[in-house]
Amino acid sequence: MRKDMAKVIVERPRHNSRHGHFTPGRARALTDDDDAPLSVRVKPTRQAKTKHLNEHLGPLKRFLEKQVGRPWDKVYSEVSANLKAANPVQQHVRDHLDDFVAVRTRMENGKVMSQHPYLGPVGLEREWRRFYVHPKTGLLRRNPHWATWAAKRKADAAAKAAERAKRMRSVSSYVQLHKLDDGGWWEITLKDFGAEPARDAVLAAGLSTLPAEELYGRGDIYAARKRPLSKKEKRALGLI
Repeated sequence: MRKDMAKVIVERPRHNSRHGHFTPGRARALTDDDDAPLSVRVKPTRQAKTKHLNEHLGPLKRFLEKQVGRPWDKVYSEVSANLKAANPVQQHVRDHLDDFVAVRTRMENGKVMSQHPYLGPVGLEREWRRFYVHPKTGLLRRNPHWATWAAKRKADAAAKAAERAKRMRSVSSYVQLHKLDDGGWWEITLKDFGAEPARDAVLAAGLSTLPAEELYGRGDIYAARKRPLSKKEKRALGLI
């Protein structure tokens, strides 16, 4: 491990902020260099200027990647030798090891199980961390089921788009055809939100339980009007 790892990771430039305060309790979604999420709860502050630690965990992740196949005890000892627990900032970075490596593992019916902090024992296919310690050998291993957050997000978006395509056809930016909860196809005329409160014609009628953004694929519009399609229209559109 490079001797200046602590400096590389924790002594990045600190950036002044012109914001007077953050909204109390607001959760901000930050990303690391691989677009993986680092969920940080921003604490409220009234300082005129704030400073935040610009963590860059890429060097730590690349180090761990190079250690795959080595005994975890030796890897951890090397990290500990360079990132001191007595230094609060360096200890904070050491704490990120738990974000990347599933250490508490065991074998169960021939399968590696890890101890999820919220779900209890789970298989590696449900483990979000990219590395794990093999319970028999003690070696650091890659999680074969791990995928980047960006890849997961892309897959989720594709799945939602495929699901939406089964129940919705787009005619124009403000006209869509929907198969709603009553089983019928409807022509929906959409409208941008304005200053006045809007009443969604579909949701108000109880024709869908989906959130508007998921229903229409956008969050800045609502259903101003709706009308059922005739059998002739549905046949012409290939909907039946």
